Amino acid sequence: MKFNKLTKVFLTASMVLPLAVAPVAANAAQKGSNAKTEKVTKNNKTQSFALGEAGNKFKKAKAYHTKDNKPVVYKAMFMADQPVVELTATKQLPSLRKTLYVDQQINVKTGNKLSTILKSKKAYKAAKNVSYSHVKGYGWVKTSELTKGIFMSAD
Repeated sequence: MKFNKLTKVFLTASMVLPLAVAPVAANAAQKGSNAKTEKVTKNNKTQSFALGEAGNKFKKAKAYHTKDNKPVVYKAMFMADQPVVELTATKQLPSLRKTLYVDQQINVKTGNKLSTILKSKKAYKAAKNVSYSHVKGYGWVKTSELTKGIFMSAD
């Protein structure tokens, strides 16, 4: 089958054009989806904590509820080479009147600078423990902002 020069140019352009347009389209779609979370995270930065106790996984998820406030939901990134977790605020948990299920908890150390806590055993032991719970379908929430038990409506 013989192709003339115009056909070869057209075939080449039709194969290369989608590769050139795809990154631009993907970037535009990503900017639109990040617009909602950008409003919440503008004032909130990523916080790094020393990991106190990691990964208390529960065989059966425990039932919790939000208190009257709307707790902040965090996205967690665990470091592989050192006991550090970075928590980034992504959104606020909506004021729900339903049961939330927690399937994992971690304890982090707060107080002094992260580098001080990691270098000194004394500073590590003296640092305050704060617990975070992983709520299924949402992300990590400070455990102190949740109440334990089954929700009963007042009908």
